Amino acid sequence: MARRDESTEDAARRSSARGMDVVLALDLGSTWLKGGLVDLDGKLLHLERVASPLQGEGPLDAEDIWQATVGLLRRLCRQTGPAAAPLAVSITGATRSHVFLDAQQRPFGPVMLWNDPAGSELGERVSKAYGFTGDTPGFGAYHPLARILRVGQDHGAMPHRLVELKDWLNYRLTGRLATDAVAYGRIEPDASSGLSVDDILARLALPRTVIPPCAPPASILGRTGDGGRADASDKAGGVSLGLPSGIPVVVGSFDTWASCLGMGAMRDGGVYDISGTTQVLGAFSRAPRPAPRMVSMRWTDDLWQTGGPCQTGMGTLAWFARAFLDSDDPAQTLAAARASRARDVPLCLPYLAGERMPLWSSALSASFHGVKSHHLRADLAQALVEGLVLAHRLALDALQVRNASTTLHMGGGGTRLPEWVQARADAFGMTVELGQAEEPALVGAALAAATALGARPSLEAAQNVLKARSVCVTPRTSRTAYYDSRAREFSMLLSRDPSLS
Repeated sequence: MARRDESTEDAARRSSARGMDVVLALDLGSTWLKGGLVDLDGKLLHLERVASPLQGEGPLDAEDIWQATVGLLRRLCRQTGPAAAPLAVSITGATRSHVFLDAQQRPFGPVMLWNDPAGSELGERVSKAYGFTGDTPGFGAYHPLARILRVGQDHGAMPHRLVELKDWLNYRLTGRLATDAVAYGRIEPDASSGLSVDDILARLALPRTVIPPCAPPASILGRTGDGGRADASDKAGGVSLGLPSGIPVVVGSFDTWASCLGMGAMRDGGVYDISGTTQVLGAFSRAPRPAPRMVSMRWTDDLWQTGGPCQTGMGTLAWFARAFLDSDDPAQTLAAARASRARDVPLCLPYLAGERMPLWSSALSASFHGVKSHHLRADLAQALVEGLVLAHRLALDALQVRNASTTLHMGGGGTRLPEWVQARADAFGMTVELGQAEEPALVGAALAAATALGARPSLEAAQNVLKARSVCVTPRTSRTAYYDSRAREFSMLLSRDPSLS
């Protein structure tokens, strides 16, 4: 996997990183595996990225992902120079990406990614264990316990442990296995139920060992080479870990959590929109904020997050580019849409791989409606763009946070596409403020490390060091009125989909 071309700005960053104490921050996404040298003030001093080992067809081997990760860590270490030791390693990445382990902590089978609907048929059984009746949204496909039940059925034996991919990589570095408290919250029952995690596991006939212990994201899990597990296993295969021993490894959390921290959006009343291959939207409050088909989860000691990931996003734009434009670039779909001149743009339901928040259906599919003989490829591209922003508007409405007086904090790769940002501001009727950090997930991972190391007294104090940025995109009144009309049509069409009945 080749390193991307280095710009003059990259070279300057790399030069400034030499001899400085920095955090080795990694972000394992669906498109890129990114690595950065980040100081304790959240300044990205050096960036490298390679094609993500999560790409490609066929089963994913956890060992291949580990080799790609440790290879990038080695390269980052070489960039710090001999005069500086890395302060910490802090890994974030795509969540609901699970590794199943046997009793010797070895991978039990392929890695299961966030978009795998395995377990959808077990939703009713899982929701019943939590005290709900019927197939309750959020307890089928993509739920950790539904997934482990499905893997047990497929293999004829239950895995010993289920961990997030990030936790598996941390284990290989330190010899210690734990998950972060935020991801752990997905399996915790509501406090009002009177149930514990042990109760849920017992009802599903799962052993307590299946879920590893949890720890705060901004805490130290261990150190590189601790317990001999990582060094021993790699040296036994003839390959040295190749990293300095004794570097603290942060527990960390998933990419959305890290990005919100790196955007400075993790505060009371903050509303966020992270635009990547998929879209993630949510809001923060000091107390749980119940909303239909939504779950509030504690993300820090005093903040609750309501929201979650959609299956739709720039990956859907990239699909259109592949299917119709001989490209793989979401920007090409936006450029095609710009050429549309139709006054009756078709309506698109953009659910290529089902939808998570707020519909929680793995059975949904994509479709175009109202297509006529005069419509061209550009009109279909525009329909897709509109369908995506309407789908995400639906999510904000489910969160009950969409209003003109609230600013939406936006981060991720989508912020580099002005037409995408403007379409979101128009469809939502909200001002969109672009995040300061070029790579918010890497910056957030480093700020979590700063807190874990005691360099910052709290996560709130850590994000307060970020410099303010006032790049805002305001909605256009005429386009917002247009989207108001289209939203009604979108909702009516969606309500007729048999997979939601």
